[in-house]
Amino acid sequence: MIAGRAGALKNTLNPMEFWFLVLLRWLHVGAAVIAIGGTAMLRCILIPALQGRPEQDEILSRVRTIFKRWIHISIAVLLGTGFYNYLAVAGPRLAEAGDQMKPYHPVMGLKILLSLALFGIALMLLAPVPSFHARRKTWLAVNLGLAAVITLLGAYLRRLW
Repeated sequence: MIAGRAGALKNTLNPMEFWFLVLLRWLHVGAAVIAIGGTAMLRCILIPALQGRPEQDEILSRVRTIFKRWIHISIAVLLGTGFYNYLAVAGPRLAEAGDQMKPYHPVMGLKILLSLALFGIALMLLAPVPSFHARRKTWLAVNLGLAAVITLLGAYLRRLW
């Protein structure tokens, strides 16, 4: 049944639409990989390696400056591709799908809310906010937990198709 739905969906798109949607999914997943991977590297590798070293604050400040660009780009790509997929792709398909897609909207709503929380924490960590930097390891761990839940919700939503 799942393969049948996926095959039917592919058959309703012309090749240009199909590859455009593949590109959007690749951009969306790629942006998430960069953001989650960078956060994991900071929390699990870089911060523990620098702990107690006199140059820790200087290095983390330089890393933050570079990482900020990547996170801003990732957030922009995730928001752009995510909202396009939700409004232009999922919306029309949900209208046709009927009862089998009832869980979609609540799960997507939760995914969006958790994503906004994750983005807010990430932006606060990248801004010069001393209270966030004092608990950097905790906030990075919170964001990794949020990222894991958001990824799980995305996988669940993808399987609904």
